[in-house]
Order: sequence, then C-alpha cells, then structure tokens
Amino acid sequence: MTENRTREYRDIPNGKRRKANRRPSERTVGRTSQENVSRRPKQQQKRIKETLAAVVVIIAVLVCMSAVIISLYFAGGYEDEPVQPTAGTPIRMESGAQQATEAGQAQAASNDSGFKQLSDPFLVLVNDEVPLPEGWEVTPSFIGEESVDIRVYDQLSSMIRDAQEDGVSIWICSGYRSVEEQEIILNRDIELHMSEGMSEEEARELALRTIARPGHSEHHTGFVVDLNDVDNAFEETETYRWLSEHAEDYGFVQRYRSDKVDITGIDNESWHYRYVGVENAKKMNELNMCLEEYVQYLKDQGIA
Repeated sequence: MTENRTREYRDIPNGKRRKANRRPSERTVGRTSQENVSRRPKQQQKRIKETLAAVVVIIAVLVCMSAVIISLYFAGGYEDEPVQPTAGTPIRMESGAQQATEAGQAQAASNDSGFKQLSDPFLVLVNDEVPLPEGWEVTPSFIGEESVDIRVYDQLSSMIRDAQEDGVSIWICSGYRSVEEQEIILNRDIELHMSEGMSEEEARELALRTIARPGHSEHHTGFVVDLNDVDNAFEETETYRWLSEHAEDYGFVQRYRSDKVDITGIDNESWHYRYVGVENAKKMNELNMCLEEYVQYLKDQGIA
C-alpha cells in the first residue's frame, strides 16, 4: 500500500514532492464538455447581435446618403412644388456706362442713346444699342442656385411645375447677372477664341455675336433665364417643343430667334427666354415680332 502511494509522487529539485500527473476522470471530462457546449450558443448570439448592429448602421448611412442625393437633385429645379422665393435686398442698377469697370468701359456705351422706354417695365428694351436704364432695380429671388426678379418668380415657378406634370424637365442654367459678371463671361469667351488662334479683334467680334456687352445684357433686368442646356441641340428636345407651345401662357417668349438675327443682332438662342407678361407674349407671337419690333409697334399705336 505504501509502495503504491509512493509511486504517485516524484521528487523535484526543491525537495518538495508533488503528485504525479493523473489522467482526468470521466466525470471531469464530461463536465468540461458540457461547459463548452453551453458557451457556444452565447457566443453565437453575441456574433449575431454584432452583425445585426453593423447592418443597422449601414442601412442608416445609406438612408442618409439617399436623402442628401434626392435633396440635391430637386434643388436643380425638378421639384414637384416650386420652392418658396428667397427674396434678397433690392439691387439698384446704374446705367451700363456707370456700372462698367475700367476693363469694360470700352465695351459699354453711354446712356445717351436717346431711346425712350415704354412705361411697362416688362417691356424694357436692353440690347447692343440701348443700355440698361439708369436706376433699374432688381430684387433677386432664388430658384435653386439661380435667381430672377421677384416680379417674375411666380410665373416661372408655375411654368417649371406644369411642365414637369407633363413629363418635361425644365431647369434654370442662368438667371440674373450683374454687369461685373457679364464682363467676366465676355472676357472669358474672348480669351477662349484667342487661344484658338484668333486675333483679339476677331475673338471679340465672334464673342459679341452670342454674348452681350456689359451693361447691355437682358440678364441685368432679372426677367431672363437660360434654360437647360445652352446648346443649339436644345431645339431638338421635347422641352423646347413644350416651351414653343406653352411658354407664352406664362408670359415668356424666346428672345433671340434665327429669323430675327438681323434685328436683334444676336444669333439664335433657343434656350434664352424673356418675361414680357402673358398678354404681350401672346401678342408678340401672334404678330411674329421680336421685342424690338413689338416695342416700336406699340409706340406706333400711341402707347407710351
């Protein structure tokens, strides 16, 4: 008995004796296996919870991104309901000569044209020979990132909304411009033509066929918008066909047409629309007149 018990121990260097390693009993093995089995469902549940939490976070991020994209999309003018106008402080515009900077003074004529404007502000004439009237005021109201005068906001918003209901998309590419902005646009186009090998005189002449001189642009009035793509291919679109039929119902006319170049001095611009009022728009189209012709027609009728 003592001999067997002695075998269970062995000497170690420090003089102490410890029990020899024994094989675990079947009872111990069984208990350990049960504990491992019991831990597995808890670990699996933890992993499932972590996975679900990650999925929820991803979905939340996607929803936020979608909301941002949709808001940016509608900000471009596709909204079902027009945005409410954000009216700015009225801007008092001086004559073309008074507003032109030193760089643009050679391009802006004086206000001594002798032209007498009609009393109806919607029929104000601004072209290469007639500068913007002195003291002209614009109260900018924004549609998306572009602005127009608040006096034309409602009609323009209605036109965009009604077109969309007919499945036609209209957005504003350009609206109100200051004289300084017009100078930048003109000079940029001149530089572009010069980079293509033209002389400055040739480049300026070509640029002025499509871009008005500072102080002589209709965009200064706040009554003008360039719609969708500023490209001659716009004439081939469903949007242009819709505008040709319905724009007058909202007081807008295509300001520069191919058959009126000799009068307006501006090449055909199918995207450039001017507000003149509903009655005037319908009458101009009926008489097949551009604004220069129509203003003179009214003067001949004794309308001041």
